[in-house]
Amino acid sequence: MIRQTSTRLLAAIGLLAAGALHAASYDFIGSGATWPDEADWVAIEGANDPDDGLSHEQLDFVGDSTHPMAYSYDNGQYVYFRMRLDVGSVVTPDQQQPTFHDSHLVLIDVPGQRYDPDASGLASGDDDYPDYGFAWDSKSNDPTKHGLEMQVRDVTDNVWNGINMDDIDLQSGQKLSNDINGGNRTGDGYVRAIWGTPETDTGTSFGTTTFLDFAVSWSYLTTYTDLSQDQEWNVVFATISDATDHNNIDADVSGGAAITDPSTDGWTPVTPAAPLPPTLALLLIGLGALWRRERRHRR
Repeated sequence: MIRQTSTRLLAAIGLLAAGALHAASYDFIGSGATWPDEADWVAIEGANDPDDGLSHEQLDFVGDSTHPMAYSYDNGQYVYFRMRLDVGSVVTPDQQQPTFHDSHLVLIDVPGQRYDPDASGLASGDDDYPDYGFAWDSKSNDPTKHGLEMQVRDVTDNVWNGINMDDIDLQSGQKLSNDINGGNRTGDGYVRAIWGTPETDTGTSFGTTTFLDFAVSWSYLTTYTDLSQDQEWNVVFATISDATDHNNIDADVSGGAAITDPSTDGWTPVTPAAPLPPTLALLLIGLGALWRRERRHRR
């Protein structure tokens, strides 16, 4: 029995090692970020999206209840977002014809408020248009001028294909100090891709997929924007094909929304909030169980 158990254990270890070796990732913006563990990501169920059959699969959001399209997390220092893309593997920038030469957006609407360009911030009034956004511009991926950028509302429309965002520094060809990683700062934000893991290999649902992960620091957000952890957000994910983030959304929008249909908006609520540390959460659970047991004994 001991020998049989040991054999099975070794086989399991071998399978895990093979899976780990198959996994791949690439840091597109920054390096050395502390990313959430796989178990920490929280699914954004309302963002799930069907396979639209786009020819450029890196632009196509996919996800269902078994393999969610989007996730978020907040550790109190950074807010994180993850999107699932229909592309099975990634050709990195140091290779010919890289996979990403587009723009990927995380758009944020703060309910009850609207972005006021005259005040360069939020004002009272709810209009269901994006207020802010995180944009990864891989069409012009010079991190000193483009890369990961903080967006603000520019042009609004009743269809996504008419929505246009602008950089918070209002400069399309350079990165000033109020943009993410601007002013020679590092650590404001990160972007990475992950593929070839059990979480991205969805089996018969969507086949092999890729995660694109964003991280933006609260220190940056509270200094240069009106976004804060005590807000509720509506979020939607969007892509722009083969162009910078200064163009209209023309490829895909999450939540089953159609880019030219005003009856589908795709907005999904998310509440940024730092979770309890795992050890504290377990302690509170244990104390709760002990309190209930003591209460039963006293009856």
